[in-house]
Amino acid sequence: MLNYDDFDAILFDMDGTIFDSETVHREAWKITAKQFSQVFTDEMYIQFIGLTTPESMKLAMEMFNNSDEAAESSKKVDITLFSSCYYENLKLLVQQAVPLKKGFLDYLAKVKQLNKPLGIVTSSASTGVKSNFYSYDFYPAFTLVVTRDDVKKYKPDPAPYLLACERLGVKPERVIVFEDSNAGATAALAAGCYTIGIPDLVAFNDETSKRLHREIKSFEVLL
Repeated sequence: MLNYDDFDAILFDMDGTIFDSETVHREAWKITAKQFSQVFTDEMYIQFIGLTTPESMKLAMEMFNNSDEAAESSKKVDITLFSSCYYENLKLLVQQAVPLKKGFLDYLAKVKQLNKPLGIVTSSASTGVKSNFYSYDFYPAFTLVVTRDDVKKYKPDPAPYLLACERLGVKPERVIVFEDSNAGATAALAAGCYTIGIPDLVAFNDETSKRLHREIKSFEVLL
């Protein structure tokens, strides 16, 4: 059991930790790729988990435009046009309500009673945060939200978590962090936070798994 008296704040990653959004993002990639006559598979998406969307776009362009088929064709996917279509497809999917991770709302209700600061630290932009919360009313539960718009260095760099701790006025070692990806967990660990892994679509690699302070299957374990 966690002794919450040992901690001054609790921080959550957003995509894949609070929201089951990776499946939604993956579907948006598939739809968009098909519109551009490209193939995008579940296996390909695994490489995108933990990356910012701009980083994912660059990776996708490498996949699409460096393929043998692309080399034989004079047509290459335009990143600006592709990005525009992707965001539009994602918006339509998100408006249907992004599912929440199992047990999260119950866990949120539990930790709110502790009267400790709660925060979100995400690699998504602020617009992505607003989109995810579009169909929900628990956004006010969070004292702060750090997005990629707030930092110059992204996960796995510790900058986002260090900024969150600075803004809250707490020491990293007295902060609990929930993360679902290797990049996110690496960032939290590097910042010095007590890091709990809660894997989503992909298991943590061996190196990250060994460094985690704890690994759980879902928030239900902590209820």
